[in-house]
Amino acid sequence: MVVCGCEISAKEVRLAVVYLNDDGNVEMHRLKTTRIELEDDTSEDDLRSFLAALHDFARENAVDTFVIKTRAKKGRMAGGAVSFKIETLIQLVDGCNTRFVSPVALAHFAKKEVEEYPVKLPVYLKNAFLSGAYALTRG
Repeated sequence: MVVCGCEISAKEVRLAVVYLNDDGNVEMHRLKTTRIELEDDTSEDDLRSFLAALHDFARENAVDTFVIKTRAKKGRMAGGAVSFKIETLIQLVDGCNTRFVSPVALAHFAKKEVEEYPVKLPVYLKNAFLSGAYALTRG
C-alpha cells in the first residue's frame, strides 16, 4: 500500500509518499512535487486546477490513501476556510481513500515509535511524513 501523508498549511498541502519496504520498515519516495498550492480559493478554475493536480499526483505516485493531519475547527489554533476547502478537494480524489490523524496521535507516535527520519527529510515535510507513517504502521 502506498500512502500520502498530508499537512495543510495556509493555502498549500505538503505531501510525503510512504510505503512499507520488504523488511516492514517505512520508506519515503523521493518526489518531484512535495507541495501543491491553491492560488485563489474563490476561483472555480483554480479549484479545478488544484483538484486536477491532486489527481495527477496520486496517479503518478500510485497513491492508495491520503492521510491528513487534522486541524482545529474553532478556537485560537483553528484552520482557516481555505485549508478546509483543500481538505475537501483531497477527499474528492478518485480512486483514493482519505483518513485523518490528530496532532496528539502524531506527537505520541513520533515520540514513542519513530526512531529515525528519512535522510534529507525537509523540515516542512516532517508532519506529512509522520501522518503517512502513522497510517501505514497503525493500519
